[in-house]
Amino acid sequence: MIRHDMTTWASLSRRTLLAVLAAVFCLFACLPAAAFANDGDDEDDSNLVNPQQRPDSSFIYDSSIVDLSNADSYYDKQTVQITGEAVGDIIDARDGMVWVTLAEASSSSNASVAVLMTRESASHIDTLGRYGTTGTMLQVRGVFHLACPEDEGLSDVHATSVAVAAKGSHHADEFRPEAFAFGAVLTVIGFALMGLFRYLRERQR
Repeated sequence: MIRHDMTTWASLSRRTLLAVLAAVFCLFACLPAAAFANDGDDEDDSNLVNPQQRPDSSFIYDSSIVDLSNADSYYDKQTVQITGEAVGDIIDARDGMVWVTLAEASSSSNASVAVLMTRESASHIDTLGRYGTTGTMLQVRGVFHLACPEDEGLSDVHATSVAVAAKGSHHADEFRPEAFAFGAVLTVIGFALMGLFRYLRERQR
């Protein structure tokens, strides 16, 4: 009895499998040929890979001037964004462009980088940093060149956008008496030693 049931079950399983295969075959046979092949007139060109397309280098690295001053080839020709103080002088470059030196805003570093920008962008600089003056803080976005072939191998940034982060300011030097304290103490000690020397010399006579 058990053997008869197993035979019946095996027969039903084979029939079910054949029925499923037949249904799948009918389904694929009924589909239009366009579902499997696409002629030249209906080809979707937007989905093709263009082997001549250059890699996208528009990713922006929000960097510091210290990073760029110590940069290696990883940063070369990358779009970077930096913020720094405009210092020194505005120097004429070429084709209506000028050079502006941006210094690291942090007082703990003297790193700087040359930025090539349009004269119009440089006109937003109201103050250049120097002794007694804090220069305009600029936020610059542009392409960093580790050794620019157009500028004799100079490491620079070719600006694509320039914005003022903070205006410059003039400030008078503050008189700080504590800065002279050490010198004053040394002067007093010097006079005391000189007086002691003269006193000892007079006693030896």
